[in-house]
Amino acid sequence: SVTEVTNAKLTLVQDALAQLMKTQYPLEELLRSPLPEGVDPQRLEVYLSNEDFQTILEMKRDEYASLPSWKQIDLKKSKGLFC
Repeated sequence: SVTEVTNAKLTLVQDALAQLMKTQYPLEELLRSPLPEGVDPQRLEVYLSNEDFQTILEMKRDEYASLPSWKQIDLKKSKGLFC
C-alpha cells in the first residue's frame, strides 16, 4: 500500500540520519541500562551495524523497512530490542 511504501522510505531516511549522527553501537551497549546518551529507546535497531542488524533481525535493513510497523515492533520485541 502507499502508506507502507511511505513508511519504508521514512524509515530509510531515519536510518540514514542515524548513521550520520554517531551512531553505531555494539548490541551489548544497546541492551544495557542506561542507554548511551542520545539513543532513541524506541528505535534501537537503527544504531546497529549492518552486520549486527542482519545477524540479530535475520534480514537486511531494506527488508525490515518494507515490513508493516506492527511486524517491525513484534520482531524487535522478540529479539529484545524494544524498550
